[in-house]
Amino acid sequence: MPAKTAKKRAIVYLNADLYKALRVESAALDLTVSELVSAAVRAHLADVSDEATFGKRAHAPTVSFRGVKAKTTKKAKKAKKRRRA
Repeated sequence: MPAKTAKKRAIVYLNADLYKALRVESAALDLTVSELVSAAVRAHLADVSDEATFGKRAHAPTVSFRGVKAKTTKKAKKAKKRRRA
């Protein structure tokens, strides 16, 4: 059985739009905001580690916050409609 990892609390200040997008995405994925942020940080640190080993990826896609926000808002609206039905 794997050992439990200790959880640490951290205060992170986010602008209102980013926090709202995180809440919408977390609801759509049925995750807590904390789980979503932890996964994002873990993925970012893995990417940074890969870049240090293999160099900067030329083909890495860039996604704008507005694009993600619009996409997550649409997902949340669809999920909300499904829940009401």
